[in-house]
Amino acid sequence: MRGFLATLGTVAALAGSVLGQSDSTKYVDAETGFTFSQYVNDKGIAFRVAVPATAKANDNYEAVVQIAVPISVGWAGLAWGGSMTYNPLTIVWANGKDVVVSSRMAYGYFVPPAYDGAVYKVLKTGTHVNATHYQVTATCVGCTLWGDTDTGITAIDPTAQGTLAFAYAAAPVTAPANNASTFSIHDLIGHWIHDFSVASNADFNATVAKNQ
Repeated sequence: MRGFLATLGTVAALAGSVLGQSDSTKYVDAETGFTFSQYVNDKGIAFRVAVPATAKANDNYEAVVQIAVPISVGWAGLAWGGSMTYNPLTIVWANGKDVVVSSRMAYGYFVPPAYDGAVYKVLKTGTHVNATHYQVTATCVGCTLWGDTDTGITAIDPTAQGTLAFAYAAAPVTAPANNASTFSIHDLIGHWIHDFSVASNADFNATVAKNQ
């Protein structure tokens, strides 16, 4: 699988610096009660992130990711560092009436293997499949800080903007029931400037608890 995206740089969010006009907007989800920062691409795939009001830069804070995908799309992916390689990848697809979340990290331009550095917990509320879309809502620990002394540590500043990336394909994954399934090359890739500061949730832990 050729890359999610040509390398855009290693920093996901730059505290105190301005990347430019944000491509994301504030989105309040009536179903779950989370306040998200949302980006919707031309395919109609919505990528949403919610963060705790107490989150601090350089902390490995928990975030909530919500991805809503047209049913015609076989799989969709979010790259937390804005490139295919060396950052957490959230890959999602439908499996009948369920939605699968697969944690990946790529170390080259091929199908990314499983990545245990990001741990997801799917929330029952906000996760569903209907006639037009599939949607997953999940907590993630390990999506906002990653790396090591060899590759460098990258952190998402919850008060700033950062570059994220997406990819998707119409073709279904090989084994939908298996979250380690292989999948086809993407049909399209892209990136955007995401404003995390509008995704702050004062009652983050309580909102997570009520949606489990």
